[in-house]
Amino acid sequence: MKRLALMAVLSLTFMASPAHAARVAVLLSSKVNEYQEALKGFTQTVVPPHDIVGVWDMDGDPELGRKYLSEIEMKIKPDLVFVVGIWALQVAASRPLAIPVVYSMVLNPPSIVNPSTKNITGASMNVPVEQAMRVFKQLGSKRIGVIYTKARTGYLIKQAQVAARDQGLDLLTREISSPKDVVTALESLQQEGIDALWIVPDETLLQQAVVQEMLKFSHRKKIPLLGLSDRHAEMGALLALSFASAEDIGRQAGELALATLAGTPPSQLPYTSARKIGLFVNAKIAPKIDIVVPDSIVNRAIVIK
Repeated sequence: MKRLALMAVLSLTFMASPAHAARVAVLLSSKVNEYQEALKGFTQTVVPPHDIVGVWDMDGDPELGRKYLSEIEMKIKPDLVFVVGIWALQVAASRPLAIPVVYSMVLNPPSIVNPSTKNITGASMNVPVEQAMRVFKQLGSKRIGVIYTKARTGYLIKQAQVAARDQGLDLLTREISSPKDVVTALESLQQEGIDALWIVPDETLLQQAVVQEMLKFSHRKKIPLLGLSDRHAEMGALLALSFASAEDIGRQAGELALATLAGTPPSQLPYTSARKIGLFVNAKIAPKIDIVVPDSIVNRAIVIK
């Protein structure tokens, strides 16, 4: 229903014709390829009818980002600011702006944007939790273990619990406060009888040492692990789900920008999740953990051999 409501808002706003071309300023976290791809998709979506008046690259420096954003607000005075990447969003969210802000290429935006903020919306890199639960269902898993930190992904776990129930699955959760809690949390989940493990997009869990610990647990206990990227599958996760197109996430942000510039407040435009998804399977790991990956997964996945 939420998706249908958003589509209705977008369709109505796209019917409105702006009186003039709007001016859009862009703040990049850095010039990495994926951010450039997102900017490409955004630009193709909003130009025309609107104009990009400048691109500011903060080069990963928050202080430089704040300086640029102040310059954009006071001197450029655009109708909308497009921010790309987590650093640029953090800068935009840290100061009250009257200008609408649309972001792209950000994981877990609710952990960055205060719920009371009214001028920010955007397109996240998150894979919908429903997609992960469907993969577990197809794999034959029933009791899914997940570790998380409340501040970063507590909201996501609530969504996932609903999605798991809809698929007839049990989602067993363990909240941690630091990476050092991971081993204890994994042991506790094992005692609960989990038959699969899920890595959520939580910065605490994405540290290299933590991912390695979860991989070792998966291999030792012969429990399939669902990771967040092709890199996780290459490292030894049986499966991984990831956004498949930075350019398309940029297009999604562009669609939200068009709706905002047509008159819909950002507060009425919920942030979006990735709509193009990549599924990866590590064929070498399956026999090592005594798992047969069903054709319903393999036939739509990129298989790493």
